[in-house]
Amino acid sequence: MFKKYENNPVVRRTEGTFYSKYAANPDILEFNNKLFFYFRGQDENNHDQIGVSTCSFETFDGIRWDTTTAEPILKVNPDPKTYDSNHILDPAAVVIDNKVYLYYSAHSMEMPHSISLAISHDGINFKKYDKNPIIHNAVVPEVVIKNEQVYLFYQRWTAGSKGVSKFYVCTSSNGIDFDVSTEKVVFEPDEFSQSVSTNRIFYEDGFYYSFYGNNERFKDYPESIGISRSNNLFTWEKSSKTIIRRGNPGTWDEGALWFATVYKHKDTYYLWYEGTGTGNNRITQKDIMESDNAVNESYGGYGKSSFSQIGMATYSGKLSEYFK
Repeated sequence: MFKKYENNPVVRRTEGTFYSKYAANPDILEFNNKLFFYFRGQDENNHDQIGVSTCSFETFDGIRWDTTTAEPILKVNPDPKTYDSNHILDPAAVVIDNKVYLYYSAHSMEMPHSISLAISHDGINFKKYDKNPIIHNAVVPEVVIKNEQVYLFYQRWTAGSKGVSKFYVCTSSNGIDFDVSTEKVVFEPDEFSQSVSTNRIFYEDGFYYSFYGNNERFKDYPESIGISRSNNLFTWEKSSKTIIRRGNPGTWDEGALWFATVYKHKDTYYLWYEGTGTGNNRITQKDIMESDNAVNESYGGYGKSSFSQIGMATYSGKLSEYFK
């Protein structure tokens, strides 16, 4: 149904850029009559930071973008004691009062991870919220506006090295003040999942569709992308069908898939996702060993022989077909 683009990845790690090591975590937003494509990059400094590309509606094809800013738009803080001194990643953008609210996972050199916020008038130049973090001990935000309420979804991990992830939600009237005492678990692993990862939500025809990473064996190394739907954002119906699976051994996305972000243009759904793998085609014995490691181990060889890049898949049917 969803078919991977034959020339993936569409955003490749590129020497001389802030995403020379990894390109990952796609998120797309309509704002000021164009499209903004936010993503995570990492270079040789080993810090994740967030960048953006833009595109007009007229030139959109899912692959080519008019502008990519040369530098990350959200950078880590050089002070190791701050909440986002190590990594800034997992962008989730929404428009509130004609400004872009960009939620992100913040990782510190010395503090627990959290979800934080930056705000922009133009979608490119952001100011971090003065009272960050806004939610502690949580990661991977996703944001939806429904009936003038802001619904912020995120992951929390259960304790232990074999802990699993569950999706939570809490609400706010202004996109800043969230009362975590009212948070609810809205999605969690079942008999077919060890864990779930990277919730991304697309709305159409009265339903909110969640595209998520399905971990069959590991805590956070999804072999496939699943889909569920809801009409109220609290109760979710999970489909037994799979959106896409990781690639064959030796391909660029042989290892794991995360962050399946969907946008509909005319009659076609475009889905971007982060994939990791060696892409070495298993030619030499060393290639085979590194490929096997990427396929069979959680984050096997990640950052050494396996690297994140962004791919695309498309579909011209109806999302309701996944629930028949």
